[in-house]
Amino acid sequence: LNSITHWSISCKLAILTEEKKGSARIRWQQHGDDFDLNLSSVIGTRIMEMHRNGAQVTIVDDKGREYRGTRPEELVYRLTGWQMPVEQLPIWIKGLPGNSEYDINTDGQLKSIKSENWEMAYQSYQDVSGWRMPEKITFTGPKTELRLVINEWEFVAP
Repeated sequence: LNSITHWSISCKLAILTEEKKGSARIRWQQHGDDFDLNLSSVIGTRIMEMHRNGAQVTIVDDKGREYRGTRPEELVYRLTGWQMPVEQLPIWIKGLPGNSEYDINTDGQLKSIKSENWEMAYQSYQDVSGWRMPEKITFTGPKTELRLVINEWEFVAP
């Protein structure tokens, strides 16, 4: 899985905080270390776009305003109030633990990951081009829970 550096997913996201609950659709395209993430409402209106190119991160909000920085977690929190582990997501979404503590299920896949601020539970996997890729993941972090259901995986040639 480490060798898969160019991929995309389409998924549904539920966001639960102490103050509010919400849901969205995500289209994530990973290009090595760079990515394009489109977050839209369930009816298709743009909530936010995030683009990473090198160290530069750009977020475009629902009104078309651009925000730039080098720390995506801080930008997302400042604009939405959501805690989201953007830096680690490309690794964790693929079902890799990175440098975090982890447990394996009876099929040899990740069952859970525990990092300093986040815990991930992998509920199910799906077959994608000969790989077993995560399908349902729950991320529990500081005052935030993210539930991800991945509908579609696509591996892209670099």
